[in-house]
Amino acid sequence: MSGEDFSQRVERAFVELITERAEREGYKKGEFAAKVWPEMSAKAAATRWNSVRIKASHTGKPQSVPIADAQRMASVLGTELSYLLVVATENAKKQK
Repeated sequence: MSGEDFSQRVERAFVELITERAEREGYKKGEFAAKVWPEMSAKAAATRWNSVRIKASHTGKPQSVPIADAQRMASVLGTELSYLLVVATENAKKQK
């Protein structure tokens, strides 16, 4: 992850952690996205989740995760956001 600062590594570690936990809970990508963004169509939610996980089509880079979205993700998983951020921070520290 050369060229990225620590905050970006934490954000990517957070997304990886959310992805792993969602898969462990048995959520399919589109199903998880629909629960995180219920106000969107299922297709739009899935596209947004894909942009966060992998890359946005217009920039080629992953989309950032606003705190509000991070809280929604944590709520869907039934886990405190603060705990997930601590775990993601520790995981990011291991990535050198």
